[in-house]
Formats: sequence, C-alpha cells, structure tokens
Amino acid sequence: MTNKRPKHSNYTRGGQITFHNLTMFLQINAKLVRWMGYAIVAFTVLLCVILLDKDTLKGTYYFWLYNVIAKIKPDTHEVFTIWDGMTYKSTLGQQLANPFFIEANAKFWFSLQLYFLASLLSGLTLFTLAMSFFKKKGDEQTEDHFIRGVRIAEPPELAKELKKKKQQSPFAINGLNIFKNNFEVQHMLIDGTTGSGKSVALRKILRWIKARGDKAIIYDKGCTFVSKFYNPETDIILNPFDERCAFWDAWCDAKDATDFENMAAALIPMNGDGDPFWVQSARTIFTSTAFKMVNEPNRTTERLLELMLTSELESLSEYLKGTESASLVSDKIQKTAISIKSVLAAYIKSLRFLEGLDQKDDQGNPLRPRFSIRDWVKDDDEKGFLFLSSNAQQHASLRPLISMWLSIASTAILEQNENPDRRIWVIMDEAPSLHKLPELSETISEVRKFGGCYIIGIQSYAQLSKIYGNHAGKEIFDLLNTRLFFRAPSNEMAKVSSQELGEQEMDISKENYSYGAHAMRDGISLGHQTITRPAVIPSEIMQLDDLQCWLRSPGNFPITKLDLKFDKMRDLCPPFIKRDYAPSEKMQSIEQMLTYCQISALNLLSTEEQHQLMGIHTAQFEDDDERDAEEARMKATIDKAKAAKKKTAEKDKKPSSDKQAEKKAKEKEQADGEAVTEQLFQEEQNINEPEIF
Repeated sequence: MTNKRPKHSNYTRGGQITFHNLTMFLQINAKLVRWMGYAIVAFTVLLCVILLDKDTLKGTYYFWLYNVIAKIKPDTHEVFTIWDGMTYKSTLGQQLANPFFIEANAKFWFSLQLYFLASLLSGLTLFTLAMSFFKKKGDEQTEDHFIRGVRIAEPPELAKELKKKKQQSPFAINGLNIFKNNFEVQHMLIDGTTGSGKSVALRKILRWIKARGDKAIIYDKGCTFVSKFYNPETDIILNPFDERCAFWDAWCDAKDATDFENMAAALIPMNGDGDPFWVQSARTIFTSTAFKMVNEPNRTTERLLELMLTSELESLSEYLKGTESASLVSDKIQKTAISIKSVLAAYIKSLRFLEGLDQKDDQGNPLRPRFSIRDWVKDDDEKGFLFLSSNAQQHASLRPLISMWLSIASTAILEQNENPDRRIWVIMDEAPSLHKLPELSETISEVRKFGGCYIIGIQSYAQLSKIYGNHAGKEIFDLLNTRLFFRAPSNEMAKVSSQELGEQEMDISKENYSYGAHAMRDGISLGHQTITRPAVIPSEIMQLDDLQCWLRSPGNFPITKLDLKFDKMRDLCPPFIKRDYAPSEKMQSIEQMLTYCQISALNLLSTEEQHQLMGIHTAQFEDDDERDAEEARMKATIDKAKAAKKKTAEKDKKPSSDKQAEKKAKEKEQADGEAVTEQLFQEEQNINEPEIF
C-alpha cells in the first residue's frame, strides 16, 4: 500500500474534475442568461404598457398597420381609422403622412429603448443577485454549522453581547469592555510563556485598579511593577534589600499562637509526600519560640534566630519548657533535634535579612515606620499598593519571606466583615516561583464575599502542579474563572490551554467527486457529519504572536482572540534602591550557625538521614542555579569562619592547657564538619531528584 496517490492519474483526475465543474458552470449560466432575457423582454413590455399613454400606443399601432398595408396597397387605397369611438375614412397616403402617427411612433421607440435599457440594468442586477444567492446557498451547504458548545466571536461582538445582557464590566482593554461584570471577584488566570505578554496585560489591569482607588497586594518578581506604579505617599514596599522597605518583624502581624502557626506554615512549606514529622516539628519550634517572645520588651529577629539556632539544646529546652516544643529540642534525642534544626535553618534563614530595619536616629526615633500587613489590609481607608518585590539575585533568599507575607495578607482578607463592594486585589505573577502557600485553594474559594480578587500568573500548568501537586494544582486552576491564555511553546501545555478553552459540536460538510469515462458517472455528492472538536486547537496556541491571547469569560459567553496593544509606561521611580546594610557580628555568627545546622551538623547523622534532609534542602530551590548559588554562599561562610578562627588563634599565642584541649576538640569538630560538607555537596550534585523521606 502506497502512502501517496499514483502521480500518473493526476492528469486524468484533474481533467475530469475541471471539465465537470466547467460543464456545470456553463449549464447554470446558460439557464440564468435565458431566464434573464425572458425577464428583460417581459419587463420592457410591462413598462411600455404601464408608462405610455393610450394615444401613443394606438398611434404607434396605426402607424405600423398602415406601413404594412402600404407594402401591398397603393396610396389611394381607402382605409378606416377608429379614434375616440368615431370612424374616419381617408386614403392610405394621407394616414402615412399623418404627423400624429409619426410623432407617436417616434415617442414609442424612444421610450422602448429607454425602458429596455432600464430592464437590462435590472436584469444584470438580478443576475448578480442570483449569482450571490447561489454562492450563499453553496456556502451554506459546504460550511460548518455550530450546534452547541463554546462559541468564538470577535472582541466587538463579545462586548456587544455583554452590553446587551447588562453584564459588561467597566474595565476596558484595547478600548473594548470585553470582561464580565465583577469578573475580579471570580478570580483570574493569566497563562503564557515568558515574553508572551502577561506583564503587559497585568499593567493594563493595575492602571485600572489604581484609577479605581482599590487596594492591591502585588508580588513583583523582578521589580517591574514597582518602577511603573510605586507612589511613596500611598504605597508600601516590603523587600529588606530595598532602601524603601518598611520595618516589619514577625510580631507586627502575630500576637496569638495561631498567628505564628499560620506564619510557620507559609515560611516552612511541606514539600513532597514524605513523612511530615521534620517539617511539622520545625514549624512547632518556630511557633513556640516566637510566641514565647511576645511579652519580651527587647525582642528582635536576631534574638529569635539566636535562640533557635545558636543556643545549646539544654538552654533552648529550658527556654521552651512548658511548651509543646520542649521535647523536640531535648538533649536526650540529640540526633532528632539536630535534624529538626537543620530543616528549620533551611527556611528561617531569610529572616536574617530583616536586621537593621528597626534602626533609630540620634533622638531614638525609628527611621522606618513599623508596618503591619494585617492592619493595612483590614483598614478600608488604605487605598494604595503593597509591593512584595525581589530581583533575580535576591529571589531565592526572599522566597520564604514573600510566601509568608502573602499568606498573612490572604488570612487578613478572610478576617474582614463581608462586603460585596470592597475590592482587595492579590496579584501573583509567576506564582509558582514562590513556596507552596498553605490553604491557597481554600482561601481563593472563600475570599470572594470579603472582596478578595486573585489574579494568578503562571508560565504553564506544569509549574503549578510541580509546587502544589496534581490535585491541589487542579483545585487552584479550577477556581480561576476568567482566563487569558497566551502562547504555550510546548504541545503538551498547549493541549491544556486548548482543553480549557472548550469544545464545539459542529455539523461539518463533506464533498465527494465521482467521475468516469461516461458523462453519466460524473457527479458531486454533498454530505454532513456531526463531530466534537476543540474550539482552538493546540497548534493555534503554540503559534500565537507576542501580545496575542485568547480570553475565556465565565458563563455562556463566547471566547475571543485579543491583540493587546503595547503601551509603554514611563518609570516613576527606580525599580530597586539597594539598602546600605552590613550584618552585625551577632548576625554573622548566626549565619555561620545556619550553615552549620544545614550542612556541617549532619555528620552526626546516618547516611540515610543525611540524604533525607538534603532532599528537603534541595526542594526549597526553584532550579539548579539557585541551589548552586546557595552552596557557594555556604562555602563562603565556612571559609570566612575558618579565616576568623585562624585570626583569633594568632592573637591567642599562649592558651592554657584546658583551652588548648578545648581548641583541639573544636578544630576536630570543625574539620569533620567541613569534610562532611564537601562530601554532601559532591553527593548532591549526583542526585537528580532527591528522595524526600
């Protein structure tokens, strides 16, 4: 069996089809011309009868009658003319010279030509209309007919339908109101690969939010929105690396144990489906320690980190005595406590960047205002933007902090009184680049009645599924009703977008040719078949240009293809102003302990436990580049600690025998730790997907 039709038959096939089509074309036009001729003649006669007066018609009749008689009779022949009921006798020659009959004949022929021309033009018009009618009927027979399912419409048609049903939102994009009224409280998804136009769409929405005076929490990876929208009079930036960052610590938004538990759930996420003991234990220690410090007058983030990381197990156990965490840091279960502290150090290390935000001037006044996310969200008089920003260099370090801040903001929205007119926007572009936010699907499903509006941007569904898992990812995906689908370069992800845009049930036409040596066998058969097909096929998603997207609105409304206009916005301020910050000696010591807890202390554990904990550490990174950068940072910290230790040793030239013994023991422990560190770094490079418990 060949894959192609035989080429030698193409000439015959083409000729038969061409001549058959030509024959049918001539047949149709011959009938049209014949019937058009009949119509022109009939219409001309009808015009003459209707429009010419009786005297002209009668005079023309006698004129031609006498001219015919003159062919066979002489001019002296007597004729009788009936006119107005009277009979007149005269010779044929007299009537042939009758000026009235001559004038009537001239008028008749002039009118006949005029009426024929009008009939001809009318006939040509009818001929054209007939051809158009035949073409339309042919199109109806060959085009696909929509039965049910998802409709496709042009943007103006969608805007017209929304207006007709009185469900049109005041938000306009490209000058058209094509969004459903109150679409924001039904939440929105913006899906598309990098550079496809998601940020342009978000800028258009943010301008509208700003004009409305609504409140918005914006996760700004890359500081792209800060430069376009930040207003220091009304807006807040939370980014400890940015000079404009407000002063925030854990106690700004937490007073009760449950508040700290919610913080810990976002700060220390649950990755994978393994044993949750280590993560839950780390959360418990953070919650107990932070809550214990609520009533301390001189509480600081440095003190919190110092207690959890640098304190001996006995001291920490004593401090947490009476709490549920006391047993987790007992020196009786030293290996378990070390494992828990290793997980704890991996995630709370981002808190160290908050140091220095509480600086005061010479008069003892704080340089930065103390900021509470919960109070800001719950204050209906606040109308600005809260930017949670980071750039490429800082993102891995700030990811736990930003995830926690977003969780606090979401919880604060749910603490509001119900208000259908309130609007609090949560904009999460590149949402999968954050840690798994606890109870995000539940929050999105409940926040509508409190005025919460979520806009989540992703590069692909695979990213969302990777962070939240398949089931939770589907739940979140299903809660976002209004959707913009930009280009997806892979066929697999394009299929997801195609499926989400929906299907159509269509009545499609099929045309078959038959031909043979005899004309009786030539013919065309038309048939119809009902099929279900995607409204937009995956290849159409893959071939979208930049700034092109498909819009799907909730409800029985058609989908439409948009060509967004790029509207360049000027920068209102720098996207990032680096904060002049140098860690204190205490914080440097804490940073060394963070590295020790994460890596060096693992030499006390078995190989299996080491791999389990390294799996948890690796899961916190978005990609290999982030992991490599963190490894480089930890190695630099170890080298710095070694240099500091060497410098101290040079100053202390004559240590006592006890100090000498203690020094040797510490040096041995440090050397063992560094050896294990190097070994674990090397082993981690060989692990493609670390096993998590």
